[in-house]
Amino acid sequence: MDLTLVTSYDASPEEVFAMITDVTFQEQVFERMRARSYDVEVGDSGDDRAVRVHWQTQPVDVPVVARRLVGHSLVLAQNKLWHRPDVDGAREAEVDGEVAGAPVRLTGRTRIVPEGRGTTQAFELHVTASLPVVGKGLEQIVAEAVRVRLEKKFEVAWSWLAGSL
Repeated sequence: MDLTLVTSYDASPEEVFAMITDVTFQEQVFERMRARSYDVEVGDSGDDRAVRVHWQTQPVDVPVVARRLVGHSLVLAQNKLWHRPDVDGAREAEVDGEVAGAPVRLTGRTRIVPEGRGTTQAFELHVTASLPVVGKGLEQIVAEAVRVRLEKKFEVAWSWLAGSL
């Protein structure tokens, strides 16, 4: 299942990158989501910057057949590896992730690009579950959990950049 989201910020790519690689910013996103639990790590990986997040969702409507694997809520891990900026400040990261207890993978990329006086961030993600019968349903649930997190991240980012956090 494909998931594409795009948002714009009234800030430079450098400011956006500093924000999205800030541990406190990421923690604010999980607090606003009311995640049951979460962990955030940010660090250098050679010339790149790694952002690792791990969180447990609130109870979701998991198909009965899949509950044996994941229970009533999802525990997700997501990694982003941000590369050095282009000359114009644009950056790209590979995204990968998984769901604890289930053969579900999240892959894709995100990019921050200067646009006019601001910056656009785009996500192109793909969720794949390798389970017969319930795989497509589980993909939808995981894609929705990731979508909710990203949309909450956008909201927190707009407040953060406006100085309201």
